[in-house]
Amino acid sequence: MSKTKIIVLLPFVIAFVFLCKTTFADPPKNSTNDFLLKDSSESYVDFCTGFYLMLDHRWEEAIAFLEKSLLLNPKAERIHNYLATCYFQADKKEEAIHHIEKLAQLKPDDFSIHYTLGNIYTSEGNEKGAISEYERANSSVIDGIDKDFVSDMLHRLANSYMKSGDIDNAVIIYNKILDLELTGEPVKIHYNLGQIYVDAKKIKEAIKEFVKAKKYSPHSEPISFYIAVCYEELEDCDNAITELKSFIEYDPDAWLMRINLSNLYEKVKQYEKAELEREKALVILEKSVSKGSKSVREYITLSQILQRNGRNKKAVDTLKTAISNVINEDDEVLSEVRFMLANIYYEMNNHKNVVSELEKVLEIDPDNHQANNFLGYFFIEQGEQSDKAVNLIKKALSVSPENAAYLDSLGWAYYKLAKEDDEKIMLGLQKLLEASNYAEDPEIMGHIGDVYYSLGFWEKAQHEWENALNLWEESVAEWPPHLKHETARELKVKEIIQNKLDKIQCLKMVENSKKKLIPEERVVSNHIQ
Repeated sequence: MSKTKIIVLLPFVIAFVFLCKTTFADPPKNSTNDFLLKDSSESYVDFCTGFYLMLDHRWEEAIAFLEKSLLLNPKAERIHNYLATCYFQADKKEEAIHHIEKLAQLKPDDFSIHYTLGNIYTSEGNEKGAISEYERANSSVIDGIDKDFVSDMLHRLANSYMKSGDIDNAVIIYNKILDLELTGEPVKIHYNLGQIYVDAKKIKEAIKEFVKAKKYSPHSEPISFYIAVCYEELEDCDNAITELKSFIEYDPDAWLMRINLSNLYEKVKQYEKAELEREKALVILEKSVSKGSKSVREYITLSQILQRNGRNKKAVDTLKTAISNVINEDDEVLSEVRFMLANIYYEMNNHKNVVSELEKVLEIDPDNHQANNFLGYFFIEQGEQSDKAVNLIKKALSVSPENAAYLDSLGWAYYKLAKEDDEKIMLGLQKLLEASNYAEDPEIMGHIGDVYYSLGFWEKAQHEWENALNLWEESVAEWPPHLKHETARELKVKEIIQNKLDKIQCLKMVENSKKKLIPEERVVSNHIQ
């Protein structure tokens, strides 16, 4: 039997014992909740009959007699209790809950009743009702109540507050658990409080809780990780680095901590140390993967480092090994890995495999908006399956309508497919300008420049292309020295834009020359060759 069922039945078991005592003994004269005396009316006979039928597990028959007895005793707690038991046993949950709710009204200060009803509401998905009942249980007298039940109730209440976004009350309840010493694992409470404060952007408070958690578990990787993240959030990189280095001294094979340390070193421009930590992480991951690691995250991270180092073929082989040896039935992870493969193949100009991997992602998840946009844009770039490409991009936008990259893809698709149709070209320009409202991106600027040029707006085209090149140079300037290398694709894009700017200058010179000879005549070229 599950713990929840044991909890639900607990008050009923107690009530059974109590009834046995009161049925065969003289009832207290001043009881405010007594049944009719044995010699008073047939209501008592109905109650007793229902009770013994219940003991005999004849639930439906017992219900009939207990309901009759209840008519003359609507506030009789024991009748509601037994009816709830019978209805549960007869698989009539709604009726059972109705009688427990009546009990909760009759006994507003009874911990067990409100705790039980809160658990029922939780199992039914009624979070609002669960919170209400747990709050009433929390305000009840808990002296003499088993600490395990009180602890469980408070944990459930805190979790319910978290689900509803009531962080302040969740913090109060977690602290109450600590103050009453109702947990054998205070580290978990402090860790949860730390995460709550992180989500609430109360970083200093989060650090205090994580530090408290660390006292109970000094070598916990998640705790040290969060402490470092919090210090970084406060721009205190020195303490963040110290925290990560301290953990790595304890566990030199903690590759994730080394990668985070590498990122921090880059942030403070200690590039040699950053690269050293990343190389150590690479060695650790390669060793683990070569031994047949079962952690798909290790394969993914190793592939990312290899790709970063320009070892694309090795990165592909790593992900293929993960697919063959590690990923089983987890479609979400398989989609992620295949999408990564598509990106690497794209860098390698392996067009066939780009399409193959993206189609496999969409077989797993037809609504994957990233894959839909990627494949649609790729088809447009290649001049293939134009109708399908537009539909794929629109499908991506239906999921993420304000995504700048997806709007850029659709605008670029309209432009590429419009040819000499100025109306469709303007529709493409509209989408590209909409994309530029959501993101400042050199590729979007380049596309806008192309459309302006095709419409004869040379000055606007020149402005967009120059902005695209400047933005590209600015972003590259922020990279650490060892990363300032450009792929063949980036070099080609920049070369194309520069050629377009050079051509505009030439056209302007030609136009100016012609103006001197033929007034009011203007040379316009619709497309850059």
